[in-house]
Amino acid sequence: MKIKFYLGTIVLSTLFTASHAQNTNPLTRQRMIDSLKMSALSDYATRYPILRQGSIATDILGARTIKGELNGHDLYEGKTNISRIRAAFKIPLAEWGKNTITGVVSYQQIHFDTKDITSYNPAFSNANQSLTKSTVGFTATFSRSDSIFNHPVTYSASVSGLTDELSSIKRVNYSGTLNVPLSRTANSSWSVGVAVIIDPSSVAPVVPFVSYWHKFKDADLDLFVDIPYRLAVRKQLSKKSWVFAGSELGGSLFFFDLKQPSLPQNNIYTSLDIKTGATFEYMLTKKLVFGVSGGIFTTAQARMFDHNAKPNDYFFRTSNGSIPYVSFSLSFLPFLKSLR
Repeated sequence: MKIKFYLGTIVLSTLFTASHAQNTNPLTRQRMIDSLKMSALSDYATRYPILRQGSIATDILGARTIKGELNGHDLYEGKTNISRIRAAFKIPLAEWGKNTITGVVSYQQIHFDTKDITSYNPAFSNANQSLTKSTVGFTATFSRSDSIFNHPVTYSASVSGLTDELSSIKRVNYSGTLNVPLSRTANSSWSVGVAVIIDPSSVAPVVPFVSYWHKFKDADLDLFVDIPYRLAVRKQLSKKSWVFAGSELGGSLFFFDLKQPSLPQNNIYTSLDIKTGATFEYMLTKKLVFGVSGGIFTTAQARMFDHNAKPNDYFFRTSNGSIPYVSFSLSFLPFLKSLR
C-alpha cells in the first residue's frame, strides 16, 4: 500500500516544485513537499486504519458461555464477560533515499469475569473468578521501496519483543514482507505479497496476502479486500465522517505463569478473533478521529501452550462461540515526520 501512496505524492510534489522553483529556496520547497506528502498520507489513513500514527480502543463483549478443556478433557463451564484495551503508537525514526525505519509501541489488556461455574475436575474451583492480563510490545521495522525487473516492490524486515514485566523481554519474533503492486487506475488497484513469520506461536510461517481496492463511483462506495486481514466497504457520509462495514481478523497474546506442578510453568495464551459489524468514524480535529463500532465478535481459536511449544501442542483451550460487542476508539492520522 505504501507504493500507491508514493506514486501519487511524487507526481504532486514534482509539479509543485517545478512551478515554484524560481520563487522559493530549497528549504522552503522541501517543507512544501513534506506538507503535501503528509496531507496525502493522512487522507490515505482515513481509508486504511493500519497506517495511522496511533490509536487506543476499548472493546466490551457481551456475556457468553465458555467451556474449558484440559488435556482433551472437560475442565469447567461458565458465563464470562470480557473487556479489552488495545493501544499502539508508531514513531518514524529515520528516512533516507528509498529506506525508512519505524518503531511501534503496543499495549493490550484483557479482563475476564467468569461466573456460574460448573467444575468437572475436583482440582478446579467453582468459585467466581476475575482475571486481568497485559502485554507490552516493541517493534522496529526497516522497509525499502525498490524495483525488481523494472517492477516496483516494497519489502520490509521487522523484529518484535513482547513481555508482561519490566525486567525482561519474554518473546522475540521476526518477520519479513514483500509487496508487489500489480495495477493501479483511478478507481481500482491490485497488489499481492507474502509475509514470512519466525515465531513458534504463529499460525503459519508463510502467509500470502492480497490487497484489492475498488471505487464504485455511482454509489460513492469503496470496497477493500485485504486478505487475510479484512473485507470491508466504506461510505463517506460528510467531509468529516464515514462508516465502514465488514469483517476484520485480529488476535492477542498473553503470558501465564502457572503454579500447578503437573502443568507447564511458563505458558502463552493466544486467541484468533473475527469482528463482523459496522464502524462509524468522525474527525474531531484535523488529526484526531473518534470511532464507535458494534456487531458480532467470534473467537475462532483460543489456546494455551508451553512457551517453547507449537500452538498445535496446546494443553488447554476454550470454546467461546459468538457474542455481540461494542467498541470505542480514538486514533491519530499521521503527524510525525521521520528523523533525518
